[in-house]
Amino acid sequence: MISMKLNLLKINFLYVYLIAVVFSAAAAAQTYALADGGTAQKRFNAVEREKRLFKSLGIKSFSCYEYEVGLGQCRRAAKLLHSSHYDSGANIKYTIHYDDKGRSAIKDTYYYDGAGNKIAKIIKNARGAAQSKWLYKYDGSNKIIRMTLFGETNEILGRWTFKYDKDLNPVEIIESDGDDDIFNRSVSVYAKNKIFETNYNSENAVDNKRTYTLDGGGKKIEAVLYDQAGVEKIKTYFSYDTAENLIENAAYYPDGGMSFKFTHKYDSENMLIEKTSFDKSGNPDKIYIYTYEK
Repeated sequence: MISMKLNLLKINFLYVYLIAVVFSAAAAAQTYALADGGTAQKRFNAVEREKRLFKSLGIKSFSCYEYEVGLGQCRRAAKLLHSSHYDSGANIKYTIHYDDKGRSAIKDTYYYDGAGNKIAKIIKNARGAAQSKWLYKYDGSNKIIRMTLFGETNEILGRWTFKYDKDLNPVEIIESDGDDDIFNRSVSVYAKNKIFETNYNSENAVDNKRTYTLDGGGKKIEAVLYDQAGVEKIKTYFSYDTAENLIENAAYYPDGGMSFKFTHKYDSENMLIEKTSFDKSGNPDKIYIYTYEK
């Protein structure tokens, strides 16, 4: 059961989170030195940008709604998925996830230290009972160095440790279970506008590789996934507007078939107001609507 939970976490959580670490947490307006003596461009920090935006606009909360285009639904039939609430410093305080009937199902509550670092996330069910919790540890530079996931009975389900080079690039991420058995290790190498990532499995054999390409502003514009033999499996493209908002990301197989596609719309204040997902035939599938409270 624990192994299954870890695999699900790895699929649904880690990819998004760790990409955010690579392109955001270690990106904080710094210039990185390269092995060849050159200088890498600054990395775009989407997380910090969003936080500054929320703070400047005084965002207190936002809610996400979804409706399925393929079922002939309209916006009036959109169901509430989750709502997030923030403090005056734009730190997220808690998120409520709703079930299909619009009832509160899960609540995530966040805690911070004096430096504003997130140190804990407690996940409770509708009855208020804790289901799991995340604890976070940082180094003297406020870089995350460990995340630990605990289960209902406070048993350790998994650990994630982070290592950085002298220029604060995250260069190794180790994922292990509650017995400290490693089930994935990710190693990253930086070279100008490229990031080369290699993932190793529990046998320390190459599982897959990814290469990320950044534009002149440090934003990722392409991500290519390769298998163990180095054969390309899928390529993802990212495009932005002049305000650096992500307006489309789509992934394709080598034969041209589409894996997924999302488009994004923003208001005049650069706030995301709509996201559309497309099916493999290129037709709109689901639409997500975002509303904000100031």
